[in-house]
Amino acid sequence: MRLLIARVLLLLANAFAATSVQAAEDAGPHVIESPQPRYPAEAFYLGITGTAVLIMDVDRGGAVKEVFVEQSSRNRMLDKAAIDAARTWRFSPALVNGVPVSGRVRVPMSFALEPDAIEDDAIRDRAFTLPPRLQLPESPRFHDADGTVAGYIEDPIPLEAGSVADAIALLKARGSQRSATGLSPDVAIYTLDGENDRTRWLVYEGDHYYAPSLVRKRLTHDGRRAYQVTRMLCESKVPDVCTRLAGTVQRPYRQRAVPLRTVPRDAP
Repeated sequence: MRLLIARVLLLLANAFAATSVQAAEDAGPHVIESPQPRYPAEAFYLGITGTAVLIMDVDRGGAVKEVFVEQSSRNRMLDKAAIDAARTWRFSPALVNGVPVSGRVRVPMSFALEPDAIEDDAIRDRAFTLPPRLQLPESPRFHDADGTVAGYIEDPIPLEAGSVADAIALLKARGSQRSATGLSPDVAIYTLDGENDRTRWLVYEGDHYYAPSLVRKRLTHDGRRAYQVTRMLCESKVPDVCTRLAGTVQRPYRQRAVPLRTVPRDAP
């Protein structure tokens, strides 16, 4: 009887050991290199955020062969940026009994607006040089306890030009076009000379769906905090295009309001 029990225990021990070895030799794909997606300039400028959940098919060599969007970020620009990044990832392959095999992973990729605190002094410097006419009256209703304000705050100051064509002519004559990754040929970002990057214009022209239209974002402050305000102009004659652009520009998101110092950084 004791011999039988010993044999049973030995068999159980051997089975457990075999199971443990097999479990150790089975594994899913493990990420080795994961370059982060580039935030599309247009989406960043408009304050578009979101998370795309991707399914990646990984081959036996650890390369990504296919990428599928399981759950969209609800924005095509963000989805495309996530897919483009995913295709550059590298994995250690999945293992079955220690042998490399094809596998599949699910990965969320998020795009969130998180301004770097290092930029605060530059924002303050730009805000302090604003002439009074470009400042806003103090509006405590905009300020939340977490230090953020609404992403979209309508700018009460009119555009410098009455039409999109006039604005483009003004920007090309007195401004500079900014290069940005991921912009389509029919989208351009401009700054006006001498404004120290306080104002940026996103211009849609040519064959772009929103053309002709523009969005102006500028830095302002209310004496307590600095943040951006927005104004847009859409002249498209296609039904619903201007409504769609307005919905994109005015979408609910938060921007961080930078607290102002009492005096500029370089003041005596």
